[in-house]
Amino acid sequence: MEMVIKGLQFIASLGPMVMMPIIIFVIGLIFRLKISTLFRSSILVGVGFAGVNMAVGFFISGVSEPIQKMVGFWGLRTDIMDVGWPARAAATWSFPMAAVVILAVLGVNVLMLVIKKTRCVMVDFWSYNHFIFTAALVWYSTHNAILAITGAVLTAVITFKLADWTAPLAESYFGLPGVSFPTSNSVNFAPIAWLMEKIYNKIPGFRDLNANPEHIQKRFGVFGEPLFMGIVLGSLIGILAKESVGNIMIIAMTTASAMILVPKMMQVIMEGLMPFANGIREILNNKFQGNNFTIGIDAALTIANPSVIAVGILMVPTTLIMATVLPGNRLLPLPDIAYMSMWVAAWPVAFHKGNIIRGYITTVICTALMLLVATNMAYIHTQLAIAGGFEIPAGTLISTEDAGTHLLSWVLWKLSLLFKF
Repeated sequence: MEMVIKGLQFIASLGPMVMMPIIIFVIGLIFRLKISTLFRSSILVGVGFAGVNMAVGFFISGVSEPIQKMVGFWGLRTDIMDVGWPARAAATWSFPMAAVVILAVLGVNVLMLVIKKTRCVMVDFWSYNHFIFTAALVWYSTHNAILAITGAVLTAVITFKLADWTAPLAESYFGLPGVSFPTSNSVNFAPIAWLMEKIYNKIPGFRDLNANPEHIQKRFGVFGEPLFMGIVLGSLIGILAKESVGNIMIIAMTTASAMILVPKMMQVIMEGLMPFANGIREILNNKFQGNNFTIGIDAALTIANPSVIAVGILMVPTTLIMATVLPGNRLLPLPDIAYMSMWVAAWPVAFHKGNIIRGYITTVICTALMLLVATNMAYIHTQLAIAGGFEIPAGTLISTEDAGTHLLSWVLWKLSLLFKF
């Protein structure tokens, strides 16, 4: 099993551009899909992920320096170092019981499918690191292997159920039939978004406020298009960073490019993914009638949406402000702030049917939780990183925005402390 873990670590290290085509091709071979269709699907998905990475990376590279300047100009300071999500993921994969967690979660997924307690066929092997993360948090706090594996399994079970619950929304809002998102550090925000939608619908006046991109574009014409929203939001970032006029225009165009190019690359991914997903679903549904299976994939696909991108960009300066004024927060989020802002916005925007105002307010609430959880995890996160081979100066605490998105892992970790003795 150690060889399997090393193999998964190697494939994961190549990134989704290479990892996803390999996973799709291997699974397709197992299910005996037509080779020509399978090969085309695999390559297109890889090309699509490469395009998304380039578009998002282009945006991040364009705004990262202005964000750093904003931190300096506005005197933003905290004492917990954000080391970025790749460091959290790498430390998690190095957890000694990773192989046991993978076997346990695979077994649980198969069992739930057989007894019809989930429709999610979890093929996103990269996201198994989220279940491993729960186990690692529990282990380094309790040194109890049973509690650690139990925490990982509970994370998986709840995540699969949330993926089932949100699958109809993935189809109706994101346009992804037959797909679900068992990515625990994304879908665990869905209940919060659902609750806030219920609350907004009871507020007179506010419940009638239509702020989805289609309505905005209809009302304001070209000035309501995602392209123009990108110009405005990018300019705001440049102004807050006190950039020159020329640099503000560059940042504005970079942001507008992301608003257009990321959704276009999403279309490429879907052109490759849907024949594969439909083929697997057809085989499974014929063999196990009445199950209506969904293919569980990475929630990264949810960020390729105009409203999600718009709210995410608004959250970049908002998150920095929150980091300094939110009582109890000690993390200054920098490495992943542009990407994570979109990541957290995905389910709020979906539940609010693209309403940017509702999506923004709910994302602010989710971001506050993320910052506080990341702060609370700092000590154990630092232990995990050191155990994973990272060299950290004595007395330094680290955490990540990514760790803070694991609300479910945090809850189960806290519950495990009740059984520590």
